[in-house]
Amino acid sequence: MIKTQTKKINFFNIIYVSLLLVCIILVVALPKLSIKTFYQGLIIWATKVLPALLPFLILTKLLSYTSFLKILGKYLSPITQKLYRVGGVAGYVYIMSIVSGYPIGAKLTSDLYSSRSITRGQAVAITSFCSTSGPLFILGTVAIGMYNSSKIGVIILVCHIIGAMLNGLIYRNRDKSETFALQFSSPTNALSESMTSSLLSIMTIGGFIAIFYMFLQIILQANIISPLCHLLENLGVSSGVTQGVFSGLIEVTSGCLLLSETSLSPNLLTIISTFLISFGGLSIHAQAYCYLKNFDMSYSKFLLQKFTQALISAFLAFVVTLFITI
Repeated sequence: MIKTQTKKINFFNIIYVSLLLVCIILVVALPKLSIKTFYQGLIIWATKVLPALLPFLILTKLLSYTSFLKILGKYLSPITQKLYRVGGVAGYVYIMSIVSGYPIGAKLTSDLYSSRSITRGQAVAITSFCSTSGPLFILGTVAIGMYNSSKIGVIILVCHIIGAMLNGLIYRNRDKSETFALQFSSPTNALSESMTSSLLSIMTIGGFIAIFYMFLQIILQANIISPLCHLLENLGVSSGVTQGVFSGLIEVTSGCLLLSETSLSPNLLTIISTFLISFGGLSIHAQAYCYLKNFDMSYSKFLLQKFTQALISAFLAFVVTLFITI
């Protein structure tokens, strides 16, 4: 048993180190492109993500110093207990995740666990339905800004939200222990602590966005996935769609932008985009996992949760497009 585990660990270590070496070689071989695209990634973070996300980070942290969560949890508990076997505070995480988007759900779940308000089993269960994109991104950035169709945005948003709720039923909590009593800190230094914590979080998110954007652009501009594009072209899939889906699995904004430039039908565009946005992309996964590791949640578990959420949401979008003309 020990030998098997050692071999497994060594195998993943080899893959991990190999990927890191490839990334280092690419950065060294293409220094101008690396610097340019990393800078572009920082600009995207500074102009699009930071202004939208930082206020939510600060305000939600401040809210944790009040008794609001305890009161809200009391009213939502009958619903969340019945559906997901978690405390009512999960309803607050779900609402804030929908309103503000990635990775707020993961951060709030981690905060609740750190304050001993929820158990580890409850934290894992909450993650399965509280990892969502925000309406501003779906309706504004993607639907209007890229696809020029508010109807596509509404379909994606509705299927994304319902898909997350249904996904939570698959991973409902099996931990029979009680939810801990909500802990509240003294509000004396609440603003200062909230500001410090939020700035650290937003800087970490910015680093992930910039580095993933850089490597994605290097992969695309260096034509590294050209063999895959040619292979799928022989099967009738255009290279633009292949690049769009591949990009979306890494960084969802870039993926949706590339898909908007293809000749995909509105129905297919809606279904594929719903899948990519619900999956989140590896960049979002990395941001979320910074918080999820605080309660020892394995990445493979989170990856499975996001994959099933993406499948459910995409299936819902497929059903909707059968009855609604886009």
